[in-house]
Amino acid sequence: MKLFFGFLAVLFLQTAAAEQVDLTVLNIDGIGFEKLNEVKQSEAVAWWLEMGDKLIVDINQSDIDQLPKEVSVQSTLSNINIDDLAFHVLGHCDHSQMDAILHNHLNVVYAGDSVRIVNIADIIDKNQLLKHDSILPFEKNTVLTYQISNRPIDKTLQKNNNIQNVLNQVNQNRWYSQVEYLAGLNRMLETDLITAGNWLDSHFSTLGLNTSQISLHSHYRGFNILGFKQGTTRADDWYIVGAHLDSRNADKNDSLPSPGAEDNASGCSGVLEMAHVLSQYETEASIIFMCFIEEENGLRGSKDVVTHFINTGDISKVKTMLNMDMIGYRSPNSNRAIAGTNSQSYQSLAGSVASNGNLYTDIDWQVNLGMCCTDFVSFTSAGIPAVTSNEPDVWNYFAYHSTQDLAVNVDPSLAAGIIKANLVTLIDLVGVDFTSADLIFADTFEAF
Repeated sequence: MKLFFGFLAVLFLQTAAAEQVDLTVLNIDGIGFEKLNEVKQSEAVAWWLEMGDKLIVDINQSDIDQLPKEVSVQSTLSNINIDDLAFHVLGHCDHSQMDAILHNHLNVVYAGDSVRIVNIADIIDKNQLLKHDSILPFEKNTVLTYQISNRPIDKTLQKNNNIQNVLNQVNQNRWYSQVEYLAGLNRMLETDLITAGNWLDSHFSTLGLNTSQISLHSHYRGFNILGFKQGTTRADDWYIVGAHLDSRNADKNDSLPSPGAEDNASGCSGVLEMAHVLSQYETEASIIFMCFIEEENGLRGSKDVVTHFINTGDISKVKTMLNMDMIGYRSPNSNRAIAGTNSQSYQSLAGSVASNGNLYTDIDWQVNLGMCCTDFVSFTSAGIPAVTSNEPDVWNYFAYHSTQDLAVNVDPSLAAGIIKANLVTLIDLVGVDFTSADLIFADTFEAF
């Protein structure tokens, strides 16, 4: 404990004040791409930051009436030292000393759905801080997250009745019953992780998938479980849907529960739900449904899977990875979801998930270009296009990494919407024969 507080004492130092400005937070919810660009390009706006349905601008208060009437002022951020700012992007914490600083000791200037603007004036070693995957240097005129409804409308994107019929088979009750089962296990313990893995193995097998268990390190708890569905004409094109199976409590105390209903029984049950639906159809390309271990210990499970594919010579077959992590908690008065990646190269894939979500669900989707710290990163690090989806309020989820992360806290309707957005995207990627359905499991969930 003394070492930890010594670490904080060395890291923090009050610095001299820099020039201060007042910033204005504008509500740009659904104003459209043209109006948004009109605001950004206004001579009255010195610079801007786009954060979902909000635009933060440097503008004189007397000039606000020059902006389009579609925007409104939400609030003002007063006396801001621009040189002291950084961006803190959405990422899962590991409760390390650095994470303690990120979560508890940074001065939050403004909190968006998946990005926070933070004041790092008191940090001595800013370079050390910026090495953390979730901290980005401040830059003006930056799109941090964007609301998909504020991007150009793709007029070719129309609802497809065949796809809608597939989406109608997503069963919220079944998903919730799966979350309840997994949250009843302490998936931080070896025995319960093995029980959960075998449970998934059994269900994947029942759905006609070829299963395998991967763990490259004997000291890891549990194993990665994979369910393989072979494609008909593009069998060597593999598309992965994944989520982590393990959970934790804040102190990693084996004697305390770690139900992990939201983090991440919600995502793993989403993978199983997608398997349940698509297992009934023939697909051109192959699909691997997988749940990872050791995400809470540095993504080691998904890294193992990537290493395994490299060792077997199969890594070139993996074309895309869709990840789901924390998809069920709905904060009050919120109906939003995030699709994100950590590379500009994969922005279009994140945009596809969000666009499909906007088209087929009532959820307001945003795209984050600086996501970090969950299993999709293991795949982008290997050059594989990958995105992750989640509810946007991870930081404020009251039961995050606690013994109270229970199934009662999740919202099946939000989770179903996120599952559907990923399901449509996967259908587009793998090519589904809609005439091939065997709907034996379509209206039942008791077996699950």
